[in-house]
Amino acid sequence: MTGRYSRRNILRQLTVLAAAASTSPALARERKPKLMIERVEIQVPGLPPALDGFRLAQLSDLHLEPFTTEEDILQSVQMCNALKPDMIALTGDFVTHTARPAPKVAELLGQLEAPYGVYASLGNHDFQSGAPEVIHALTERGIPVLRNETRRIRTDKGTLVLGGFDSRYVSTPDVRKTLQEWKQSQPLVLMMHEPDAADVIAEAGVKALQISGHTHGGQLVFRGKEPMGLRRAKFGKKYLAGRYQVGGLQMYVNRGIGCVGIPLRIGCPPEVTELTLRSPELARA
Repeated sequence: MTGRYSRRNILRQLTVLAAAASTSPALARERKPKLMIERVEIQVPGLPPALDGFRLAQLSDLHLEPFTTEEDILQSVQMCNALKPDMIALTGDFVTHTARPAPKVAELLGQLEAPYGVYASLGNHDFQSGAPEVIHALTERGIPVLRNETRRIRTDKGTLVLGGFDSRYVSTPDVRKTLQEWKQSQPLVLMMHEPDAADVIAEAGVKALQISGHTHGGQLVFRGKEPMGLRRAKFGKKYLAGRYQVGGLQMYVNRGIGCVGIPLRIGCPPEVTELTLRSPELARA
């Protein structure tokens, strides 16, 4: 691609726009659009009627520093708590280029409240920046990090199985090994940072709900389309934002909170997601 539509030229123009945003109130509002709540009802295979209505809140791609501030993350935490969810899932990329901010982001996330716990999986930036430091910071604040493993979430209305995979950047999901203790009849929610991994998981015959992030919803979306010449994130090319069905998987892709590359979000505001889980049995009734 050449001329004024080349990738380099588009990036140069967007960089100028990002710099202008710091001095223009109108552009600054576009640079940091209003945080939104997305409320979604979604069927989970095997979910018993007694667990119908279980509410799961999701935060993703916090990316504390250089563009996301502590105030941004605190706002998302407060908005999440105001939903009073049953459980909270954090689907990776807590930091961006270094693990140095990990203790601070963990401190902020330590304020999250849910009766059945707060759980995390890691994203590609966490591994690239220093996974041990990110894991240590989160677990110190009482947030377990699920790495290719499952947990049983026992409630007074039944049991939900929660799984977490490592980033697709560091390994191909070993679905059989990770889910060896899971039975197909049990309701399963999977945290997987990169949405395109759904193809691998679905090919293994898994029927569950996968929640992901990674794409930032495209981060720069004009009239429903990303800028020409800009490529989607690796392992985030097929499924950009919102709901999808991939084989037996139901999937939701969260647009995230932070930015990478340039401090702009256009056409895809940050989000806190409230997922209300529904029983297929009641839907058939």
